[in-house]
Amino acid sequence: MHTSITRNTLMSPSGIDRLLSLPQEHEIYSSFLDILLKFQDIKKFASEIHTEIHLIKPILKILGYTYESKPKFFDENIKNPDVALFADEQEKSRVSQLWGTKEYFSSAIGLLQLKRYGRSLDKGISGFYLEFENKIPIYQLFYILKNVKTPWGVLTNGRSWILLKKPYAYEKRLIEIDIEKALIDGDEETLHLFFNIFSLNSLKNVLPEIIESERKELINILIEKKASCRSSISGIKKKAEIYPKLIDTYRAFFPSERFDITESFLNEKGVKIEEHTHDAPTNINKYNTMDIFNYLFIKRGYEYKLNIEEIFLNNNATRLTKENLFRLKVLDMTPNLGSLSSQIIEGLSYLSFVLPYHERNTFVAEWEDEHSLKRFIIQNIMFGIERSHLMFDILTHIFQTRFDSGAPHYRLGNPLIGMSIKDILYYYDEKDQLGLFNKSPRDLINEIKEMYKLYFSLSDKIKEDVEIKKDMDMRLNTYKERIKDVMDVITASHFAKIIDSKKIRDLIFSLDSDALTWEHIRKKNWFLEAKEIANKNGFFHLEINFPFLLHNAFDYIFVQPTLSYIWEDEIPAVEATTAYIKRGMTYLKQEGKMIICFERIWDALIEELNKSKKYIYEIKENYIVVRRKLDKLFT
Repeated sequence: MHTSITRNTLMSPSGIDRLLSLPQEHEIYSSFLDILLKFQDIKKFASEIHTEIHLIKPILKILGYTYESKPKFFDENIKNPDVALFADEQEKSRVSQLWGTKEYFSSAIGLLQLKRYGRSLDKGISGFYLEFENKIPIYQLFYILKNVKTPWGVLTNGRSWILLKKPYAYEKRLIEIDIEKALIDGDEETLHLFFNIFSLNSLKNVLPEIIESERKELINILIEKKASCRSSISGIKKKAEIYPKLIDTYRAFFPSERFDITESFLNEKGVKIEEHTHDAPTNINKYNTMDIFNYLFIKRGYEYKLNIEEIFLNNNATRLTKENLFRLKVLDMTPNLGSLSSQIIEGLSYLSFVLPYHERNTFVAEWEDEHSLKRFIIQNIMFGIERSHLMFDILTHIFQTRFDSGAPHYRLGNPLIGMSIKDILYYYDEKDQLGLFNKSPRDLINEIKEMYKLYFSLSDKIKEDVEIKKDMDMRLNTYKERIKDVMDVITASHFAKIIDSKKIRDLIFSLDSDALTWEHIRKKNWFLEAKEIANKNGFFHLEINFPFLLHNAFDYIFVQPTLSYIWEDEIPAVEATTAYIKRGMTYLKQEGKMIICFERIWDALIEELNKSKKYIYEIKENYIVVRRKLDKLFT
């Protein structure tokens, strides 16, 4: 990436090279430098008005625009855009009669928001009378573009310039360039690139042509790669044989990526990945990783467009505040490559901009920074269960690229195979004889629940609380591993006859035994067989992996029941949907929603949902919202 480009999710490196190869306009670049040099004398104390008059508007003229200052926005609660950009004076005059309407903005080629020189464009600041002005600038522009048909938006503080493409959903396709670097380094190439990104001709012709050309080129590459990929795994059923071939396909696009979880699985199977040399292609933007491998590795590769406002606000934003939003817990039961999770993260970031604080003058710095905001959402709101080692690894790559974050609450496992901790109590008789010093399993489980309740109430920012949590960690982890072993053995008993009810009872009564007893148990053949079955089938016990569920539940659960990977058999839609509902609803709040996404909604599925006495459903464009019936809720 060119050194002056600080962010780029709009085009590939080869697209940037095409811009750089365009004819040089040395006189124009000299004019840019003159404007920048003159502004250096006042930049330290320049207000927003100074920046606009002495820097932004002179540059806009050189870029070829006719512009209108402070065009009236149709939503009175929103500050007017600073500038509307037009192709010529004739077009500007033609639409002047539409002033203050959506049609006016539809006729503009771009809208510009400007800030005082050097102000951060991805962080909000407090102190403005208008609440809109306190918020993250990139979301100010994003909000306006989302509500008009203007194809482009420009955000600038005079030094950094961001070009933002009108969003399809909640994604940000943008490119950001630092033009002061040209002045500092004496680099005319930066100004050449700036002109060929932000000029009138670029927004009207050059950029649309490059973006469309790259799209067509990528489609051709993917069609060919999809055929060879599927051919390479044809007739193979074992994941240990399939994964190495798909890793090689992935590295044809991104050669340097590692697959820690997948490679660990393959090492257990005694499979070594052959290293092939691949040159990183220059016509691929890493931001497109999800779309590329959604097409290559998922059978249907259908993209669901979620209406985040409709799902989370329920058409009544007045009830919600930022604080409400950031207390939510959301589970993605089929995250695959993050096609839903990414929309939810981006969508919640956008809702954070839309929603007010509970108290008017509140300002939480972590929530008013575009990057820390998304990390906060991932680390506090989002949870996921992915069944494939390979897809889990790619998902973490995507999160790192898009959000500069790992996926701390995403786990590997099969969300449909597992049990609840309360079900342990059905596998023993409380009248059975306990050991002399053993606690009742019921009492022990209740004690562990209370320990977790205390654990989650403690702060990570108070020194005394941190010390208490550290002391609790070892004991909680010991009990968590033992309970997980018990649940694995119970679940495995449905797969293997060697595990009888007496073994299960003895194991349950051993929960509070010493470490030596457990060391002995874990060496027994029946136990080893049970754990092998658990690993092979991806047993997943939600309360063990997400202990907050011992005292809480999810507000929203998202699932794609029919999602299948190219190495898997097709999944029957009705059976899969009912299985996900049965499993997921156990961990959903009484007033919570399950969002079930479909490529199309089958009549047989509707018939099955109509039979339910517990749930009601609502059909949307490509998803169904399932909730508990109100009479059940009131009961």
